[in-house]
Amino acid sequence: MYYFFFLYLLFFFITPLDSHASNPTQGAKAAAMGTAVVAIADAPSAIAHNPAGLANLRGTHLYNGMTALSIKSTFENSTAQSEKTLSQIFLPFHLYLCSDLGVKNMTFGLGIFSPFGIGGRKWPDTGLTRYASTDSFIGTINLNPTLAWSPFSGFSIGFGIDYIYASSKSKRKIDQSFLGAPDGRFSFKGDGGGWGFNLGVLYAVSEKVSLGAAFRSRVNVKQEGEIILKDITPALQPLFGGSRFKTDAETTIKFPANITAGIAYRPTKRWTLGFDVEWIDWSRFSKSRLDIEREVPAAGFTDASTDLRWGSQWLFKFGIEHLLNEKWALRGGYVYGKSPVPERTLSPDNPDSDQHNIGLGFGYKGKKYVFDFYYNATFYADRKVTNPILSGKYESLIYAVGFSLGYRF
Repeated sequence: MYYFFFLYLLFFFITPLDSHASNPTQGAKAAAMGTAVVAIADAPSAIAHNPAGLANLRGTHLYNGMTALSIKSTFENSTAQSEKTLSQIFLPFHLYLCSDLGVKNMTFGLGIFSPFGIGGRKWPDTGLTRYASTDSFIGTINLNPTLAWSPFSGFSIGFGIDYIYASSKSKRKIDQSFLGAPDGRFSFKGDGGGWGFNLGVLYAVSEKVSLGAAFRSRVNVKQEGEIILKDITPALQPLFGGSRFKTDAETTIKFPANITAGIAYRPTKRWTLGFDVEWIDWSRFSKSRLDIEREVPAAGFTDASTDLRWGSQWLFKFGIEHLLNEKWALRGGYVYGKSPVPERTLSPDNPDSDQHNIGLGFGYKGKKYVFDFYYNATFYADRKVTNPILSGKYESLIYAVGFSLGYRF
């Protein structure tokens, strides 16, 4: 009986990533346009979207800012009982620096931004989801040095190296009622880093039309951390040496590769339209494995592998910018994405579903300074699931508001 008890516990050992319709934390101008900028890429944040765009930026540019982001979810079970996630605000930042360093047709850059995992969910400790999740979080920072080159007018290519650092945590309660005891507590924390690369091309077909494409490689991040068990029932304490148990543990997060292709159309000098299609290889989340240093075989507390079986994801993005005059611009964007998470592995950690993402914003451009502002909302379709983790209906909504401030030296 103890063996199956701890296999059930380890099934939920780590938080998968949210699969967002678009990531609005990498620059305010792109976020306002639904990140449909792979064929535009005319800001230093091109490092995140299409590094080839840097080749069109001469001189030295600094572009940085922050996002305030809130993730809200609701769960309802089959008897119409419901609960909501607790309020949290996450504050991911972004920073880009690029310069031609006086070299003709070439630009160098460095980007620091969050490519995946921009928050988490905190459910009530005594709520309906407590045995699946009470707290989950994953955050990433990407250090991305970049080089862009324009071998001839209208065409540029870009290359970058990615170092992704990821930190994650997961907490939940342990049901010990069948042993006549109150709930125990489980937590995992880990962090680590991994390497990858990215490529981009940008081609101006004419003054009105440009084409772009970008690729980011998969990145494996090996996380080292620890598991802590608390309030272990007296019946199991002889196996764990008391009511509290701690051990080191390792896992690997396999961040997906993605490919984006798009077209930009400028019918007049005041209007720019962008359309992108992006493919993300979330199918890498087929399994998640946890290696435990101090195993307790008698209790079934051993290395575990969890089926996730995510699929790949297609995103369809549309963005628009209208220049009111030489200084002011209005922007908007829309993204649609189907969920890559199957019903059988969906959980309160990541109650994913098909998504509609809407962005709005504006920009001000002075002689030296640039200020961009945006508001972004991701609406998740209601999703009802029946699975071994937690059956019921989920509703989710993400709000984001942010800014970027740029300076040209």
